[in-house]
Amino acid sequence: MTKLYSIFFASIAAIFLSACGQGDVLLVDEAVINLSPVEGNPSSGYFTVRGGPEDVALLAVTADDTLRLEMHETIEENGVSKMQAVDRVEIPAGGTVKFEPGGKHLMLWGVGNRSIERGTLRMIFIFSNDDRIQVDAVINKVGGADAEAQDEEAHNAE
Repeated sequence: MTKLYSIFFASIAAIFLSACGQGDVLLVDEAVINLSPVEGNPSSGYFTVRGGPEDVALLAVTADDTLRLEMHETIEENGVSKMQAVDRVEIPAGGTVKFEPGGKHLMLWGVGNRSIERGTLRMIFIFSNDDRIQVDAVINKVGGADAEAQDEEAHNAE
């Protein structure tokens, strides 16, 4: 009989837990920083924001171990791609917004040596609903295949 009760309660718990999907929570993941291969040039940052239960806007991203950090997007104007800074990025409820090469991305100047040695940069994402999400972005150092391809695309657009 105890086994039957255990199975029953385990089933109920599974039902309640499955109702708590990731779409219920504002989330930032897949964060990476590709260091610039040229000293003094900005590095690039990419991540994914998964919207929560309400529409919000990403207002800023901060990191204590950088000199400057800006949100940018690549636009096409008169057949030429260029980057421009953005003040906010709308995140629809339950939607996904990717910051990726050739689109929205971060530009970071002066990533600190402590973060580079550690291999992660701690960032805080600030949203219009007053949520602040802390994420440790993986740092790709100069010479990595992914970093080179993404940095080349980002810096050519600038």
